[in-house]
Amino acid sequence: MIGPVQPFDCELLRAGWPVQPVNTVSALAFVVVGAVLWRQGARVPAVLSGAVGVGSVMFHGSPGTVSSWLHDVTLYALVAVAAVRVWRLLQVRRVPIVAGSVFGGGLVVWASSRTGGPWCDPDSLLQGHAVWHVAAAVAVGLLYRGGQTDL
Repeated sequence: MIGPVQPFDCELLRAGWPVQPVNTVSALAFVVVGAVLWRQGARVPAVLSGAVGVGSVMFHGSPGTVSSWLHDVTLYALVAVAAVRVWRLLQVRRVPIVAGSVFGGGLVVWASSRTGGPWCDPDSLLQGHAVWHVAAAVAVGLLYRGGQTDL
């Protein structure tokens, strides 16, 4: 555990594993979406989504240098692949409005519920960072719905 009990991504750090139970469990949304995408044949985003989930579970379960690196690198890779997907969808005039709206809504919740933010309540079972995990995972799933396998 990192230092004394204090908020990080708004949720208080607790003794034992997971250090942040709500953020840890919500990160599993990326693993679920990864499994769905894998079944649909979208292999690259499936692997990246699953890796983001594992990295996020590790990071929120037991924050440290390695888990932080795994969390961040996989998330940046997934964002890059999703950006390519959005670009391709825009080129064929199939604007991913729903996915973008879900992702944007998640960003608003994430930004407003960061430590010190207006929606931050470290003791609450409803954590904005957890909402962000689920919204981002759902947005990735929406980008690849229907078994479309290209990036």
